[in-house]
Amino acid sequence: MKKNMLLIAVFLSSLNVLQAQKLDIIPQPVKIEQKEGTFVIPSSVQIVVDKKIQKSADYIGSNFLKNTGIKPIVSIGKGNKRDGISFLVDEKINLPNDGYELSVTKKGVLIKGKSTNGVLNGLQTLLQICSAKEVKKGTIPFVKIEDYPRFEWRGMMLDVSRQFFDKETVKNYIDWLAAHKMNVFHWHLTDDNGWRAEIKSMPDLTLKGAWRGPGEVLLPSYGSGNKRYGGYYTQADMKEVVAYAATRGISIMPEIEIPGHSRAVTAAYPEIGCVTTQETKSVQGEVKNVWCVGREENYQILDSIIREVSEIFPFDYIHVAGDEVNRANWEHCPKCQALMTKEGFTDSFQLQNYFFRRVQTIVDKYHKKTNGWNEILKGGEINPNTLISAWQGINYGIESAKRGYETIMMPGQYLYFDMAQSENERGHRWAAITDTKRAYSFEPIPDSDLTPDQQKLIKGVQGALWSEYLDRPTRFVEYQSYPRISALSEIGWSKKEDKNWDNFYGRLTNSHLQRLANMGIAFRDFPPTAIYKNGIITVTPPYEGAVVRYDAQGNEPTRQSPLYTNPIQTKDYEQYQFRTFFNEDSASPAVKVEKLPVANWNTSKVETLTISEDISEHVDKSGIWYLTFNPIADGTANGTVKSVSLFENDKLIQTYSEEKMLKSKPRLRFVIENYNDKNKYRLDFTVENKEAKESAAKVNFNCSPYMEPEVKVTSSMVENPKFPFSRLEDYNIETYLRTDAPCANGDWILYTFTNPVVSSKIDVLTGIPHHPRFIVNDGYVEYSYNGVDFEKGDSFDYGNASIYPKKPVKAVRIMITGTNNEPIMAGQDLRIIP
Repeated sequence: MKKNMLLIAVFLSSLNVLQAQKLDIIPQPVKIEQKEGTFVIPSSVQIVVDKKIQKSADYIGSNFLKNTGIKPIVSIGKGNKRDGISFLVDEKINLPNDGYELSVTKKGVLIKGKSTNGVLNGLQTLLQICSAKEVKKGTIPFVKIEDYPRFEWRGMMLDVSRQFFDKETVKNYIDWLAAHKMNVFHWHLTDDNGWRAEIKSMPDLTLKGAWRGPGEVLLPSYGSGNKRYGGYYTQADMKEVVAYAATRGISIMPEIEIPGHSRAVTAAYPEIGCVTTQETKSVQGEVKNVWCVGREENYQILDSIIREVSEIFPFDYIHVAGDEVNRANWEHCPKCQALMTKEGFTDSFQLQNYFFRRVQTIVDKYHKKTNGWNEILKGGEINPNTLISAWQGINYGIESAKRGYETIMMPGQYLYFDMAQSENERGHRWAAITDTKRAYSFEPIPDSDLTPDQQKLIKGVQGALWSEYLDRPTRFVEYQSYPRISALSEIGWSKKEDKNWDNFYGRLTNSHLQRLANMGIAFRDFPPTAIYKNGIITVTPPYEGAVVRYDAQGNEPTRQSPLYTNPIQTKDYEQYQFRTFFNEDSASPAVKVEKLPVANWNTSKVETLTISEDISEHVDKSGIWYLTFNPIADGTANGTVKSVSLFENDKLIQTYSEEKMLKSKPRLRFVIENYNDKNKYRLDFTVENKEAKESAAKVNFNCSPYMEPEVKVTSSMVENPKFPFSRLEDYNIETYLRTDAPCANGDWILYTFTNPVVSSKIDVLTGIPHHPRFIVNDGYVEYSYNGVDFEKGDSFDYGNASIYPKKPVKAVRIMITGTNNEPIMAGQDLRIIP
C-alpha cells in the first residue's frame, strides 16, 4: 500500500512539474512532447551555428543573451557539443520547408531545420521557452518539438507613405515579426501622400514627392499640419534593411503603388498624369493621382523604376498594387481615349488591364513576379503567375483561386489592423471593428467554396497596417499591431484543428504579453469589463493578475489613478472609467460602465418572435435614450426587427413600426421626460427570422450623455450633396458634413438653436468621425447668447475646440482663418454636455 501511495505521489509530482512549466508558445507548434526534468544552461554555454546560417550567428547569440541573461560562446560548425546548443541545417528532415525539430535533453539542446529559415524558426521557439512565465530563468525544460508552418506565406504590410517611419523603426518591426515566425514583410513604399524609395533615375520622386506641407508639391494630410513633413529611404538604407531582415528569416516585398494612389508621382512629375480639363477625385478625395495609360513614355519610366527596385530587393515578387484606381481620369484624357479607340476597348477596365499587362512584361524582364491587389483581375486576363492579394473580402480570394491564381488571403474585415479595436477607439471602421479575438477567428481556406486543388492556391495569409491614424498618440503603430499580429502568426502557422481562442488567450496572457513587453512593444492590453447593476459597479479583470485602475470624474484613468480592488457602490456610474495597465508603455483602452442588456434572442428557425420585457430597473433618469440591436457575432445578423414600442406605466411613449434589418444594427431614439423611480417601463418588439439561419442579438438601452436641442446649420461654404449640412442637425455621431472644396480664410459654419441652450460645455469637432482627415487646422470657435454678439472660445487643436458658456447659448460659430490644405473640409454634430 505504501509503495502504491509512493508511486501515486511520484506520478502526481511529475504532473505538477509539467503543469507548472507551461511553455505558452505562440504560434502553437504542430507536435510537442514535454518530459520531466530541465537542462541547466551553463554560464559559458557554447552555441554552434551551421555554416549555412552563419550570417545569422550574431543575431542568434545576441537574442539568446537578451532572453536568458547568459552570454554564449558562438562558433561556426556542424558539431553537437555536450551541454551546448546547436543550430544545424538538415535538408533531409522529413518536414515541409521552414520546419524544424527541437530537442532538449540532459545532453543539451539541438535544433535542426529543413532550411536556414527552419533553423531560425526553431530559435524563436527556444527563446519563447526560455521566457515562459513558469520556466525558471537559466533553465530549459526537457522537450521534443516537431514543427512546421501551415502556410508558406505569412506576411505583414506596413504603410510608410501616409506616415513616415525611420529605418530603425522598420528594423524593430521586422524583429517583432521574426519573433512570431512571420516570413514576409510587405513594405508599402509609395502612395498619394509620399514617395519613400530613392530612385536615382528620377530624383524628384524623393526630392519633391517625399515631402508635404506649406510650399511643397504635396499638401499636408493625416495630421502632418502646417509644417514640412516626410522622409525617404536611400537605396543604401533599403539594402541595409533587406540584409537585416534576411538574417532574421524575413523576405521583404516592395510595393510601388500604380497606376492609382500616385499623387506623389504626378506632383513631382506632372507630365506622368493625364491632361484633362475636368478634375475628378479618388475615393480618398485625391486629384490627379493616376498614371496616364496612353502616354507611351510612362512605360519607359516604369521600366527604370522597376529595374532599380529589382536590384535592391532580391525577393521573387514586386507588388504593383492596382487598387482603387480613379479611372474617371482616363475617361477624360485624350491620350487614354485615343488608346482605347486604337485597341478597340469599350470600357476603362480594359485600359487598366492593358496597363498591367505592359507592367508585367517589364517585371518579367527583370526576372521578378507580379503581386497585385485583387482589382487587377478586372478587365481581362493577366499573367498566370500573378499573385493576388485579396483585400476586399473573402469572396475576392475565392474568385481569385477559382480563376487559377495563387492567392494571399488578407481580407480587411479581419486582417486590416488600421481598423479600430472597439467602438470608442481610434481607427477606421469601414471594414469592421476588429479586436484580437476577431482577427484570430479568421480561417484562410473556405473549404466549402473551393475544390481541393483550388484550396492549394491559397498560398498564405497576411495582415496590413495602413497608417492614416498612426500620427498620434505616440507609438500607436505598436498598439495597433500587437497582440493582433500574435493572432495572425497562429493563423498562418498552426494547424486549423489546433486553433482555439481560449487556449491562445491563455498562452498570450500568461506569458506572451510579457514577451512583447520584453521586446519593447507598447502593445494594446485587454480592457476590463465593468457592469452596473442595483447601484453597484462590478469589474472583471481581463485575466488573472491584471492591474485595473479607475477614475470617478469622467476622465481616462492614468497610472496614478486608484486601484480597483472591490465592487463600487454609486449612483453616478456614468462618470466611472476603468483601464488595464501592464507597464509604463502598455495599457488597454479606457472603458465605461455598461448595463446588462434589456433583452436578447437566439434562434435558427424560420419564426416570428414577440418579445416583451420589463425594463424598469434599467431606466434611472429623464433624457434621450437610445435602443440598440447588436448581433452577437458576424454570422448571427439575420432577421428583421419591427414594431418597437416603449411604454411608461402602460402608456405608449413612442413606437417604430417600420422593419429594420438586424445587420444594419438598428439604433432607435426615445425621449423619457417624466422619470421617477416608481414608474414602470416596458419594451415590446417583434423579430422576424425569414430564413433558417442564426439570428442572435443583444438589446441595450442607454441614456445619451449629450443634449440634442433643435438646431439649424448655415455656412459660407458649399456642401457636398451626399453629405449635406442637415447632417449636422441630426445628432447622429456617425453622420457628418463634407464641403465641396477646401475651407479658406473667412469661411464659417453657424449652428443656431431654436431655443437658447443651458450647457456646461460644448465640444465642436471637425473632420470625419474617428478620422484625422479634412479637419480645420486654423480657426477658432465662438458663441453668442443672443444670436448677434459673439464671444471667442478655444482655437482649434487637431480639428477640435470647446466652449464653456456661462449663460444659455443661442448660437455657436466655427470661424476659419486659413485653408486646411486638403481637398475638402468635414464637420460633425455638436457634443452638448448638460
